[in-house]
Amino acid sequence: MMSFHSDELELWWPILLGLSKTMGDSRYEVRGNGLQTLLSIINKYFFPSSQGKEVEENGNSSPQHGDLQTLQLVFRGILVPALEFEEMDGNSTSGYAPELLPPKFVNFITDPPSSAPNASDRGQREWIGTTFDHLIDGCVSICLKSMEAFGNDSLVEEVLAMLNSCLLSDSGHLAVRGLRRLQQFVTKDLDLKDITDDTWATVSHMLFRVLSIRGMPPSQPSVPESEGTTHEQKELLMQEHKDAMAEFIREQKLFSNRRYIGCNAAMVIGSLLTAENIVKSMGVQWYIFLMSGLGKGIKDWERAAEILSSSGSQESSSHPSPPHYLENVLYARRWMTKFILSLTSQTDAATLENAQFQHVLKEETESLLHAFLKKEADESCSAVDMRNVSKMVTDILEGFNELSDEKLSAMKWLSPVLSTCIQTNNTSLRTSVQILLTRLTQQK
Repeated sequence: MMSFHSDELELWWPILLGLSKTMGDSRYEVRGNGLQTLLSIINKYFFPSSQGKEVEENGNSSPQHGDLQTLQLVFRGILVPALEFEEMDGNSTSGYAPELLPPKFVNFITDPPSSAPNASDRGQREWIGTTFDHLIDGCVSICLKSMEAFGNDSLVEEVLAMLNSCLLSDSGHLAVRGLRRLQQFVTKDLDLKDITDDTWATVSHMLFRVLSIRGMPPSQPSVPESEGTTHEQKELLMQEHKDAMAEFIREQKLFSNRRYIGCNAAMVIGSLLTAENIVKSMGVQWYIFLMSGLGKGIKDWERAAEILSSSGSQESSSHPSPPHYLENVLYARRWMTKFILSLTSQTDAATLENAQFQHVLKEETESLLHAFLKKEADESCSAVDMRNVSKMVTDILEGFNELSDEKLSAMKWLSPVLSTCIQTNNTSLRTSVQILLTRLTQQK
């Protein structure tokens, strides 16, 4: 393989690094021109020219004949670090950013976004609005060009690593833009035939991790029950748990706009798992993995909402704020309902008997029904939330009632799960449950 001589790369490096630093300039014209020049140099001087074969045969490489390893170094040392300039933007962690909400998001606790254009206008001159897309588009273009030039997809991993840096950022703006660009990368930029199982594994783990809430302490302090544990040790563990709770609440206030990440992650997963060609490409393993991951995310968000509610640190609904965790839960559950109905209706009976399918169906159906019963018993539950959850349960039960006897018999866990709903106050739901239980009983 052709490669840069080390002394040639040493000459190029200060130039590339200097152009990279222009992306931190406060003037968006300077950022744009610097990035354009940087990308032009990489595309012109770091790829094999039309005389590449002749050069390779002569064993003589020049700056006009780059190699894949050099491009990987450019990604890691020049392009990826440029993302740090977004976090240095004074607005990168500001709380309210209604433009980050996904379509059809329901605000039933926080104020819905107004139609005022101030947020989008402000973003037109900020780093995230002027530089991010240009940078990522340029990196994706380099990646696609390298796949054609070298017949190797190594730079796909570099692009994913770059987007993962966005997802892990303190900036909710950057994380959300990274999520949306990740969706575009795997659904539009790459041909599905070029996406390997390793790539789907990386993408799936990225989405799984971003669903979790960092720093969330356990529900209870881990105080050992052994007789050798002294009172002082127990007190110390209790205090450590209390401090962890306080630190978590402080972080939630400081980085409140990271709450936009949950609903956007649900949207990206939803768009992937409801596209037949994508599901076929990723396979059953990653479908189940992402569906289970979203279920875990829902539980984490409910737990975070409990912590913030018990601490009295929730924002006042009279002030614009990022989405409430319970609003993210509702949005994600609507996607989960689609997954459950799709899995049961579009999968044949033999496949539906798969243990992995049965486990995730049981877990998520049970979770939804439990949430419905809990909200029904809670007089303070929002009417909007209750109406939406009731609609989801209705859709699930109607979907189950439409299944063939063969498919229904594969769901042996359904009877005990439905039995918990037999005393619901909702007459139509109670009727649906009774019909399903009767069908299940007749099959025994």
